Amino acid sequence: MAGNVEHVFAVAMAAVSLLRRAVASLEPRTLRGDAAERLLKLFAEAERLAAAGKALMARRVEETSQWRGGGCRSAAEWLASATGSSVGAAVGTLETARRLEKLPATAEAQRDGRLSEVQAKEIAGAAAVNPRVEADLLAAATREPVSALRQRCDRIKASAADDEAGRQRRIHASRHLRHWNDADGAFRMDLRTTPDAGAVILANLKPFCDRAFAQARAAGRREPTEAYAADALQDMAGAAGGADAVTGSPGPRAMVHVRVDHAALVRGHTDGDEMCEVPGIGPIPVATAKAWAGDAVLKALVTNGVDVVAVAHAGRTVTAAQRAALEERDPTCVVPGCATARGLEIDHVDGWALTRTTTLDRLARLCRWHHYLKTHGSYRLEGSAGDWRLVPPDDDAAPRPSAAGAIPATLDLGLAATPSG
Repeated sequence: MAGNVEHVFAVAMAAVSLLRRAVASLEPRTLRGDAAERLLKLFAEAERLAAAGKALMARRVEETSQWRGGGCRSAAEWLASATGSSVGAAVGTLETARRLEKLPATAEAQRDGRLSEVQAKEIAGAAAVNPRVEADLLAAATREPVSALRQRCDRIKASAADDEAGRQRRIHASRHLRHWNDADGAFRMDLRTTPDAGAVILANLKPFCDRAFAQARAAGRREPTEAYAADALQDMAGAAGGADAVTGSPGPRAMVHVRVDHAALVRGHTDGDEMCEVPGIGPIPVATAKAWAGDAVLKALVTNGVDVVAVAHAGRTVTAAQRAALEERDPTCVVPGCATARGLEIDHVDGWALTRTTTLDRLARLCRWHHYLKTHGSYRLEGSAGDWRLVPPDDDAAPRPSAAGAIPATLDLGLAATPSG
């Protein structure tokens, strides 16, 4: 055993020494772009392997109480000091290491360098509440960006039927709104509340944000979005007592949208990877969605009686039904690896000037940059819903994906911002 330990020490020290020499000898400006890309991927793999080793050893230091000799109050505090990270990050590292002891497949993937520390943390958190999803999450980690993997894991954690209501109660019990003045004398706020309450707040705030943005543009001002949001919050507070301070009309009534799988709505809670969430906010209990729906108009994107995939017309403009189906089918830019969800633009894949038809299966939502590449950079969008690929101009020999995707049986609830109950 002692010989094995010494061997591991020797290998690790040699690896660190070689890595130190490699980084020290780097002259980035002398590298071509493709060489820089290859080296970046190698360093990323080294980073993942180092993170796995760090987590394993951190857990062992915690188990053996070795951290107590340093005068720290906890293993997390010791780990933060030893690695130059925050205590919060150290807590997450130790928590993930504990969970991976019961998730051998995820632990093996991390030790092989196939998972980053963030990916391992997200998968471990979700698989801890539902071990059946571990294999699916490991597969998803190979093809989805971290943001999409995190959303998937959040839904799984929120769908734990025996904890959904309890989770909501715990967040509600810890809700707070704090304010103070910082060193510059600026007014500051910090809000913690349940996702559904946050959705109501943001939905009511959005019309004021839009108006603040329009007023700034009309006046020739260009400021950060956060600045307009601050102005909007002040306007919303001023309008809360009655008429709008600027227009004299009642304040705008907002609409909160909830996306919920039909099976979950019928069952009363989500299961596995099912969805019940406010887009951009996060999962909410199915019970909350049902309570809101009592005062709302329910709009079904996919039902047993209507096949929205077949909706087509001869005009260039996308119909309301097609737009609603696209928003559900393509919540983010369809280009693999792109997780952009804001400011998406609808693209006629084959070019309306050529086909003179607008069909849902030949429409896709792209971020502004990828839409620009396709429109002005001679890139091609090939494939079909659920399996798109953006092909560069010089990649004519590339294989053409053909697998067809499907629209999930998911409902979009348009919910009033001031629901009863």
